[in-house]
Order: sequence, then structure tokens, then C-alpha cells
Amino acid sequence: MQLIFFLILSVLSHIGASLFFAKPRFNKMITAAIWLIYGVVFLVLPPNTPHVNFFISFGIHIVLFFITTAGRAVEKGFLFFSYATTYTCFSTIFNMLDYRAEHMVTKMILAVVLMTIMQFILYVVLLPSFRKVAMYIRAGWGKFYGVVISFWALIVGQSLFTMLTPMSRQESIIFLLTMLAFCVTYISLFISMKNLVELSREKQNSLHTELLQAQVNASAKEAELVRQNRHDMRFHYQTLLSMASGGETDKIIEYVKQQSESIETMSTERYCENETINNILRVFYQKASEKNIAMDIRAAAKPDISVPSPALVTIVANIVENALHGAVDSGHDAPSITVSIKHKSGRLVVCCENSCDPAMNFSEMPEHMQGIGVHSIISTAEKYNGTCRFFAHEGVFRCMVIMDE
Repeated sequence: MQLIFFLILSVLSHIGASLFFAKPRFNKMITAAIWLIYGVVFLVLPPNTPHVNFFISFGIHIVLFFITTAGRAVEKGFLFFSYATTYTCFSTIFNMLDYRAEHMVTKMILAVVLMTIMQFILYVVLLPSFRKVAMYIRAGWGKFYGVVISFWALIVGQSLFTMLTPMSRQESIIFLLTMLAFCVTYISLFISMKNLVELSREKQNSLHTELLQAQVNASAKEAELVRQNRHDMRFHYQTLLSMASGGETDKIIEYVKQQSESIETMSTERYCENETINNILRVFYQKASEKNIAMDIRAAAKPDISVPSPALVTIVANIVENALHGAVDSGHDAPSITVSIKHKSGRLVVCCENSCDPAMNFSEMPEHMQGIGVHSIISTAEKYNGTCRFFAHEGVFRCMVIMDE
């Protein structure tokens, strides 16, 4: 009876992990059925070989977890070992207390309380923190795996002793200290991840603020031009009337031509009909000019793109900003940037080339080069069924993003 009760709690915990801890691949009924079969298999394992039971059940568990959940393998693996380590910690604590509890009812209550605490930690503390930062961590998961798997192996190694004999006082203290180290490490890990998220958000807010200010300045400049032209209009009329009275037709034509060129020169530069993209290009064209970097812009973005303005800022501004930094650091005598934005087959294509260090040569960007800006580009593009490619060859870096428009 006691074994069946504990088995039910374990299976329910595993079902919950597959349904809510990661993105489920199947509907809830199919997922629950798969894990119930797992529970039956676990029940019929030989009861006199607890160590074998543990590793067999762990093997079945990891296979089923990957089968029943969707998403990136790196995220699922991190979540699985986080869950497995936490589950093992609480199972070991229960085994430590189980030897000291005399009544079965007490043991059952103890199991329910510990399971409840574990679920709270997993779903209220760990999972929300993970989801906030996972989208920004596109690479470098190896070091996170190393941390969680090391603790899993250490805690499992200690917990196996409780399956046959109770821990001594000294062993219990060592285990609890290991758990404490695990918790502190995890807290530090997620604080570091959170700092990355905050840096990314701060950067995006800075870009948005800068572009908004550029839009305000451009509007103010245009308004000032309108006021100035209106104020000067009466002088133009007087000059034209004077020329017309004298029959100086050629001078009238030349004067009107000069005024048209002057107005065109003073008007605000416009690269495309999409206001957000136009403001981005205007800001970075000015920055490139200040740094003596030639910037060629060929933009044909429509005004009614379905991708919202914040996403466009995140993608286009980060692409061009990275290109600007790359051109500055390239060491070229005449660094340059070329930006092409167009629509093709119902998709928005953003392509940017810039001068870069001639030593750079890759068809897939290495992990150590993927900073916050690149992570933001990739994660935002993926929200709109987009793909990103980064190349570097013979002193030219190229970034291309294609996504639904």
C-alpha cells in the first residue's frame, strides 16, 4: 500500500513535469497515458534491486521526457536535469526522514508535504525564471549543463546510500550541504541570466528612445522648414512678379529651379515608406557619416508590415548597429556598409554587409561572437517564423534575416 502510494505521487510528479515544465508535444490525455505506462513498468521492476531500479527508471524517464515534450533539445535537457536533481534531493530527504517515522500515515503525510514543497520550487520559482531568460540564451548551454549534471551526479551518488541503509549524521550533514550548494549555485546562475536579460532590455529601450528622439527631431526640422518657407514665400512672390513685369522668362525659370533644388536639399532624407525602418536608417546613416563610413542604403519596405515596430527596431537597429561597430573595427582604409531591405514572396528580407576583419571567415557565427544584439535578433526573428544567417569571408561580414511580413 505504501509503495503504491509513493509510486502514484512519483508518476503524478513526472506527468506534471511533462505537461507543464516543458512544452508538451502531444495533448494532455496522450501524455498522461504514456506516463501511466511508465508507472506500470516502474511498478513491476524487481523490488530487491533498488539501484538497478533507479537507473532503469531514470533512463526510461529521460527518454519519455524528450518524447513527450517539444522545443529545443538544449532547453529540454537543462529542464530535465534540473527537475531530476530537485526530485532526487527531495526523495533523499524523504528517505532520511522515512527511517525515523514509525507510522505509515505519518510517512504519507510527510511524502505529500515534501512533494508539495518540491512542486512549488519547480513551478513557482524555477520555471518562471527559466522562461524569462531562455529566449536570450541561444548558445553556451554546455556550461549550464556542466553545472546541473555535476550536481545531479553528486546528489545521486549520495542518495543511493539511503536506498539500503539510513545515512549517518555526518553523511546527512554532507548531503544537506551539497543541497545548499546546489541551491546557491542555481540562484547565482539565474541571477547571471537575469542580468543578461536586463542588459538586453536596457539596450533595446535605449535604441527605442534614440529612434523616437530622431523622429521627433526630424518632425521638428520639417515643421521649421515649412514655417521658414511660408515666411519667405512673399519675398519669392515679389521677386517673381518683378521678373515677370520685365518679361524675364529665362530668369524666372532659373530662379524656380534654384529654389526647388534648395528645398530638396533641405528636406529630411527618406529611404523607404515604412516610418520605423526609415527612422532607423536615418539615425545610423548619420552615425556612419560621423565616423567617415560610407553607407549605401537600398530600402523598399512597405508601410503596412505586420511585424510590429518594437520588433523591427530590435532586428533592424541591432543589425545595422553591429555592422557599424564591425566597420569601425575592421581596420579598412575605406570601411563601408550596405543595407538592403525588400519584400520577396510575401516575406521581409533584411540584408546587411559591412567591412570586417579579414581574418574572420565562417559560414556560421561562433558562439563566442554571439552577443546580446545577435541573441535579440535571432529570438525576435523566430517569433515571426524568421531565419537568420551570418557569414564572414574576405573582409566582408554579412547578416541576412528573412521573416513573415
